[in-house]
Amino acid sequence: MIYVATEGEKTERDYIALLNKHYGEREGQKFRLKHCNAGRGLRPTETVDLVIATAADPDDEKWALFDRDSEDQRDDDIPEAMRKAAATGVQVALSHPSFELWLLLHFQQFTSQEGGRNSTVLDRLRAHRDAKGFQDYDQQSGDRGKGLGGQRGNSLVGRERAAVRNARKLVSLCPYGSCSPKGADFSPIREPRAESPQVWRLRSGHAASCDPLKRDPSSDVWRLLAALGIGTEDQQEA
Repeated sequence: MIYVATEGEKTERDYIALLNKHYGEREGQKFRLKHCNAGRGLRPTETVDLVIATAADPDDEKWALFDRDSEDQRDDDIPEAMRKAAATGVQVALSHPSFELWLLLHFQQFTSQEGGRNSTVLDRLRAHRDAKGFQDYDQQSGDRGKGLGGQRGNSLVGRERAAVRNARKLVSLCPYGSCSPKGADFSPIREPRAESPQVWRLRSGHAASCDPLKRDPSSDVWRLLAALGIGTEDQQEA
């Protein structure tokens, strides 16, 4: 089982459901993602704690997805979450500024540095002609606000290859250190402390000296998809 804990309550949950539905039963590449969420928004450290508490079997894979989100005052919490994840064998997919960047990368590249703020990403997502159903994203209550049902989910499915390609390119463009997606590692971590913190940091493809808070913009969600064999046909590209 692959456990995925997310800080968000709706968008990430629905995206994981899309992956299970459309790709989980493929011939030769079956998987099942188990979404973990506390029913409320979580801090990065809480997200790591949740997946550790939920995945009881040592052979379970553990992922934690959380955002940079500079408006939420989490500059101290993110490094602590990463230290805890490295020590406990949890893989981290950080999105800077937000998970919505990962959604936008399904439709277009985005290289503008936004300082951890999400407004421009949301504007681009709502305005893109191929992002069907996203015109009022995050502007209503309930699942209609940030859910990925109906047109929204349908417009994302089949574009994973573009999203992975665009996210990998952002690693290559990172100005902090010798970052390259070719160095990324998304193989399972089977036990706590199986890797040194430095080796664990290199899993993202970013250099060990690259500050996660400065990876603007970036989204490591592509590594989760690559681990599942989704969107990786052009994996050797920069």
